[in-house]
Amino acid sequence: MLTWLIAGILGVALSSGGNSKEKGEKKRLEKLEKTRETRKKYYEDNNLNEQYKNIKRKIDNLLEEKEKYKELKFYINDFKVKKYTLKVENLRKEFKVFDEYFDIIEDYKEFFEKLNNLLLSEEEVKSLNKEYIEKELDENKEFFSNIDGKSLDEQQRRAIVIDEDNNLVVAGAGSGKTLTISGKVKYLVEKKNIDPKDILLITFTKNATNEMTERINTKLGIPIEASTFHSLGSKISGYLKDEKYKVLENPYEILNDKTIKNILSNNPETMDALLEYSSYYIKDNETVLDEKFESKSDYLYTLDNLYTLREKTIYNLYESIVKFKALYYKKFNTTKNFSKEYCIALLKKLPNTEIIIDLFENLESKNFIFKESDLKSIKYFLKIMKDEYKKTKDFFEYLFLNEKFKPYSGDKVKSQEERTIANFLFLNGIKFEYEKLYKNGKYYMPKDSYKTARGYLPDFYLSEYDIYIEHFGVDKDMKAHQYTESENQKYEKSMHWKRETHKINGTDLIETYSFYHQEGILSKKLEEELKKRGVKFKPLSKEEKELLLIINNNDEEFSAFCKLINTFLTLFKANNLDKEELVKFKRETSEKNLYMRQKHLLFFKMFEPLYDYYNKKLNENNLIDFNDMINKAIDNLNNNPIEVIKKNNLGYKYIIIDEFQDTSISKFQLIKAIKDKIEDCKILAVGDDWQSIYRFAGSDILIFTEFEKYFGKTEVSFIEKTYRNSQELIDIAQNFIMKNENQLKKNLKSDKSLTKPVEFKSVSKKNKIEVIFDILKNIAKENLNKEKEVLILARNNKSFSQLNGKYFHVKNKKIKIEASNFINDKELKKLEYLKNIKLSIKTVHASKGLEADEVIIIDVDDDIIGFPNKITDDSVLGYVLSKADNFLFGEERRLFYVALTRTKNKCYILFDDKKPSCFVVESYNTKSEDLLPQKNKRICKKCGSYMTKRKNLKTNEEFYGCSHYPKCSYTESL
Repeated sequence: MLTWLIAGILGVALSSGGNSKEKGEKKRLEKLEKTRETRKKYYEDNNLNEQYKNIKRKIDNLLEEKEKYKELKFYINDFKVKKYTLKVENLRKEFKVFDEYFDIIEDYKEFFEKLNNLLLSEEEVKSLNKEYIEKELDENKEFFSNIDGKSLDEQQRRAIVIDEDNNLVVAGAGSGKTLTISGKVKYLVEKKNIDPKDILLITFTKNATNEMTERINTKLGIPIEASTFHSLGSKISGYLKDEKYKVLENPYEILNDKTIKNILSNNPETMDALLEYSSYYIKDNETVLDEKFESKSDYLYTLDNLYTLREKTIYNLYESIVKFKALYYKKFNTTKNFSKEYCIALLKKLPNTEIIIDLFENLESKNFIFKESDLKSIKYFLKIMKDEYKKTKDFFEYLFLNEKFKPYSGDKVKSQEERTIANFLFLNGIKFEYEKLYKNGKYYMPKDSYKTARGYLPDFYLSEYDIYIEHFGVDKDMKAHQYTESENQKYEKSMHWKRETHKINGTDLIETYSFYHQEGILSKKLEEELKKRGVKFKPLSKEEKELLLIINNNDEEFSAFCKLINTFLTLFKANNLDKEELVKFKRETSEKNLYMRQKHLLFFKMFEPLYDYYNKKLNENNLIDFNDMINKAIDNLNNNPIEVIKKNNLGYKYIIIDEFQDTSISKFQLIKAIKDKIEDCKILAVGDDWQSIYRFAGSDILIFTEFEKYFGKTEVSFIEKTYRNSQELIDIAQNFIMKNENQLKKNLKSDKSLTKPVEFKSVSKKNKIEVIFDILKNIAKENLNKEKEVLILARNNKSFSQLNGKYFHVKNKKIKIEASNFINDKELKKLEYLKNIKLSIKTVHASKGLEADEVIIIDVDDDIIGFPNKITDDSVLGYVLSKADNFLFGEERRLFYVALTRTKNKCYILFDDKKPSCFVVESYNTKSEDLLPQKNKRICKKCGSYMTKRKNLKTNEEFYGCSHYPKCSYTESL
């Protein structure tokens, strides 16, 4: 009987079978039975009954506490559950002392069962919270129907009422994020009696801060001042440590292009690293073989401005001629008798200029004609010219460090691999010709060759050694990766044809392949083949390298590299990292392929002295950058006790963060440092991962998409009803952004409808401004007597300066219609209704959070700084982002989504008819009939892009050519 009683009380089920464990339990119980009297006496003598009564009171108190949860007066957050669970676990430990007196204490079983019933199960918590939410929504219907004069929708209301430790609100564009935040603040203050000083409200920009403060202070009458992360960091450091700094607005103020060039050029090791990096590693080793490219067309979109080092140097020598003219005019005060020989004679007086003179001698003579009209061009250079150049470097800086008059337009190669080959030959003093007609057109062809007037153009010809080099875009199995299988076969046949041609004509052919570049062995393999054939290598001297760096100082690629340096620096500091991390990064390169390993090691070699210089300048000038404002605040929070934190009014109960998708690691660490100091401090983060566009400033999208991993127990809410865009536009934008499966899935809805929300306009450089003006005219005509806000968006500020002219005046990032230009234009004299157009210009980044009646997106072109911008992503950034978005143009895709969703009505997309962006082409390929103005376009069989009509300038004959020309030269007859 006693054995059964003991087993029943302790919940022990003794099954038949009699294993060793059961036998041990049986012996223990028998021993307890024999010692009952002894235990009873001990219990009474030591007054354990009083202790037991105390524990019973605690159990009853906790049961009362649990019952209060059922009253639905508050949301049961994870903090409360853990705190309550800890009390239960401590009670269990106390109660365990009385296990051996179970047969002595009369109500042991009763309180044992009560103790077991104390725990809150996950299901109970979910059920009670669900009831609480419904109760709050019902009791506050009227309250939520008037937040700043607006009624909240069902999702917005739920997002406000849910009160977990960590709350993430995933919002769509135009879904009322700011209104939801305002509603949360009003609800906390007026319904939950939270003191406004206990609410920390954070936004990302000064403008957003002012707007949020104005809305909550003035419209809601609640005294809360919103902060940016940086002003919060500054305030915390000011409270906890009395330090004063001047704020550095932009790291580029210290690390500009010229400074970076000078620092790297002053050390032989970093100078070599810069030249090697810029010649071979400026881009990642992407090839047409990479799996991430669905077609060859996708790969071609990543290529642009494939100018070789030699061609860029030649171009800059042409640019320098005007400065030679200025020198000549200053000395002789005449334009007569200026010549190429005069320039070469000056260069010969300087050391280590043989390589430059060699290129200079081949410049076209027509560029050396000095006309009287050239005097206007040289006035600027006469002003900045010194009377005497004592240092060679100073003279070359005069020649090559000034602004260019026109964009570079030299010959291009057709792939990154070909550029690597060309730069390798140039840097090693090996002369070559690119795509020279094979044997001057006099050669034998294999049998059954296709009859054509077009001659064979091998990729490279080394005239001194009579050696040809062909680079083939194939994998290890010698298989091509064109768009169609028939084009693959054609490419592989052309390889065979070229080999046969060289064999028949007895010429020496070196072959290189795309997979060499992919594996990082292209230069190595080429060097081996050249040395086998006795080709002499004449690597550039230190002085020649320095001269090349001076000459090629201000092209787009070097500017892109400098931006990359600044982006890496910003991300490095946004992650609160130090130089020890660089050592770790260098070790991690061993896991990369040979190309990436060398590229990244070269980058770190250059970054380290630049990082040291940057920090030195900060210290010397008592400057602080935005990242250090946050990093210092984190240190100050971690180094002070909670008493000091609360004394300085930092004991917040709620932290509400807007635009959370733009958070960096250091900003996350700042919030976490505050939250970890304060018990039961709750976080509400609102944002849209589809609009995460500040990667270059340190934002890490993973903090948003993997929110619970960073913060702990989280409730995720969605607000998906948009009040800005039509459903048709949402469908287009949603389909576009969700091509990237890394984005969180949403189902955006709108009550608005518009038949044709997006219009594509094919433009040329000549008619682009007129097209924009025609759009404005049509908007004005369709909305007579109505004021309409029209926002012109571009990926880069550079686009806006091109709008200056007959129709528009652009100055200081503002634009106005120049009606005064139309005095003689009868139609435009009547266009009084244009006064109702309120026109503005913004970059897409600057437009974040804004809206307009109509939006015009310009320059959606395939270009290195087009849309998408091709210089924003680099593999080296993977070290300072927790997980780089490996989707092709992932951040640029989000940026385009932001542009699309700024409009309340229509969005007009303007693109260059000769080089449309891949985003435009992708939109053409959607199923929506409204988006297919070119749905009958032919598809290029070689790369998969679409084809455009072009005209042969010599014969005026029209034909179809690939839109990727000259990167793809495929043509078809009409």
